Amino acid sequence: MRFALFFLGVFLLARPADAAQRASSEAVSATAEAIYRDAKPRLLQIRTLLNTASQKSSTGSGFLVSADGLAITNYHVVSQHALEPQTYRMEYLSPDGGKGNVKLLAFDAVNDLALIRLDRGGWKPFEFDSRALTDQLPRGERLFSLGNPLDIGFAVMEGNYSGLVERSYNERIHLSGPMNPGMSGGPTLTASSKIAGINVAKSGWGTEQISFLVPAKFAAALLKRNTLPDG
Repeated sequence: MRFALFFLGVFLLARPADAAQRASSEAVSATAEAIYRDAKPRLLQIRTLLNTASQKSSTGSGFLVSADGLAITNYHVVSQHALEPQTYRMEYLSPDGGKGNVKLLAFDAVNDLALIRLDRGGWKPFEFDSRALTDQLPRGERLFSLGNPLDIGFAVMEGNYSGLVERSYNERIHLSGPMNPGMSGGPTLTASSKIAGINVAKSGWGTEQISFLVPAKFAAALLKRNTLPDG
């Protein structure tokens, strides 16, 4: 309620300068919409199912990094299959309703990343942002997290790059913006639709609008280590 009253107050007291600020805010929302349209065909929902009953055990998100079907997600999204492959299997669901089998190729448990392969190619992959690979993203830059929150459908959330988390055992990016269960393993993009980080967690300390990303450089390194010359 406090937020709603503050917004209404700003609207009623708007001056010409404030109108320009509102126009800028609308432009950001238009950017998010454009990014979502461009990115949606390259997003995935990753499902873990029981082998015996095909009952869904967990869901997360992922994204394409090669035309022939290589994709990145979080390790914790695929960990049940990794630890008990006789009990659990994986499948993907694409935004167009297509689905198929997933093979776990490699993982980086320290950075909570996994490299998987889909059962078909013909995809348009994402690219990594060169600034993100060298820790050159400026604080305050607008970023866009994508995934399948709460298994209700693909979505985009807006936030700001707030640098690396201090006093963290594993290197993580602080994103000032919302994130929900099911978005784990999805990409966070710059305004140019390039990968800045991988969704991994949100604050569990009763705070809001605080989320965390795995830096893109670790996903790029995992892909590079495990990409064979023939594909």
